[in-house]
Amino acid sequence: MTLLQSTMLMLTASCALLLIGFSARESRWGPALMMLGIVGSLLIIAYNIYEQLPAR
Repeated sequence: MTLLQSTMLMLTASCALLLIGFSARESRWGPALMMLGIVGSLLIIAYNIYEQLPAR
């Protein structure tokens, strides 16, 4: 599996968590799933930015 495929798989999982959490926003665990999806997406973005930084 290439880096692009693994990144897209993780992004798909994060978006699925956002979708499921938003659909269940009235329940107790809905907002927690949305927060987990947001944090997952931000971690993917932060990791890709970190990889683009020049080595010291």
